[in-house]
Amino acid sequence: MCQRMTWDRLLSPRRFRDSDGQDGSRGMNSDNRQKDGRTPYEKDIDRITFSRSFRRLGRKTQVHLLVKDDHIHTRLSHSLEVGCVGRSLGVMIGQWLRDKRKEKAHQEDFDWPSALGEIVQAACLAHDIGNPPFGHAAEDAIRRWFQERMNDDTARLKDGFRPGEIDDLRCFDGNAMAFRVVTHKEFYGEHGGMRLTYATLGALLKYPWTSHFSGSNKNKFSCFTTEYDCLCEIAGELGLPEKTRDEDEHKAEYARHPLAYLVEAADDICYRVLDIEDAIELKLLPEHMLYEQFSQLLGSDLSEEQRHLLDDGSISWHTKNGLLRGKMIGRMTEEIVDVFKEHYDAIMEGRFESDLVSKSHGNSICLAIETLYKAKHLDKEIYQNQRNIPLELGVYSLLTTLLQASLEAARELVSGGKLSYKTKIIKRFVKYDPGDELSGGSLYRMVMLFLDYVTGMTDEYATFINQQLLGLGT
Repeated sequence: MCQRMTWDRLLSPRRFRDSDGQDGSRGMNSDNRQKDGRTPYEKDIDRITFSRSFRRLGRKTQVHLLVKDDHIHTRLSHSLEVGCVGRSLGVMIGQWLRDKRKEKAHQEDFDWPSALGEIVQAACLAHDIGNPPFGHAAEDAIRRWFQERMNDDTARLKDGFRPGEIDDLRCFDGNAMAFRVVTHKEFYGEHGGMRLTYATLGALLKYPWTSHFSGSNKNKFSCFTTEYDCLCEIAGELGLPEKTRDEDEHKAEYARHPLAYLVEAADDICYRVLDIEDAIELKLLPEHMLYEQFSQLLGSDLSEEQRHLLDDGSISWHTKNGLLRGKMIGRMTEEIVDVFKEHYDAIMEGRFESDLVSKSHGNSICLAIETLYKAKHLDKEIYQNQRNIPLELGVYSLLTTLLQASLEAARELVSGGKLSYKTKIIKRFVKYDPGDELSGGSLYRMVMLFLDYVTGMTDEYATFINQQLLGLGT
């Protein structure tokens, strides 16, 4: 059994690598408000919201590539909605924990609902901040490009990389890039990135292990080798139980922060429901699907007025689906809170190995929507539809050009020798922080600098740069 985690440590308001140690230095036995009236966790929300990386999500694909319909979700609108659901989950769990502690004669004035709501919201806002342009198609393309060139033991591309570094590239994960962005790339750069609170960073780590363990964890991980020290420092501050750690190989695996389960659940709720709504908007699914599948299941959640609206033939399906979507998300949020309470001890002891959505049961919307995806093969209808197939091929071709040029330039820059004309041009393209060295050093770290650049692109900018590299730009 893992050592039980404690909220006193899990909700640490201290800032990651804050040099003055002042912001967020008070413990959880106060309301943690600073001179300007904001809590450290509210400041996390503000820092994420005003970052350049977050702003660029407005021009990055969520699921459907290069659509002209303004109603379809981007990474930005998705992240905002996940933040709203996450805040609700945090507040509801905070209320439960506050009442639970009062029963045991704890009398601290700490505002549990507000604090947990803010932490989960902040982590939700940042959860996709490291995803590349063109959605999951690009994430898959980056993985496959490196896999095709590194899977062969004799592959030249593997020269100069350590095993863990190869795993980082072959198993590339937007979750790990998000962690890299907030701890390494924004604001203070290598000196703490956004300098978020340890609590928010813990909640953001949906998969608190390095790529060495991605194979046994659904091919997911939240930490590249470059951020290994950050992961260990954050886990130590929060008291996350250590499962495996090897300093020499820079690999580590920790139990999840309890609030990371709520971040994951908020994401699951939003994308499962809203991806159906987007598919209906694009006419990939029938417009009455939500009504047929969920109106009866919602039962008493619907008022008499709402039932009348749903039965009114003069009301558009846009309006009806919006009503159903809101009711579904509300009900799913309540179901997730119940599951968290049910498995609370296992979560706090680091023994809970599942996600919250899959553990719902009974007359559950969460369970019904998972069943619907399987029964109707919605993954294929939504994510692998005929419209996206040629576009995904185009994304792979585009990223092949960008990655091939990046790797060739990285090798030349690391060698310290004379640069080719092409590499000189690419070096002028790449935007990097003044502290980043673009000569000498580790090949892996150089490749990561180029990946920072590629994954930070918006859809339009990636297309533009690709055309420039092919000599097609104007």
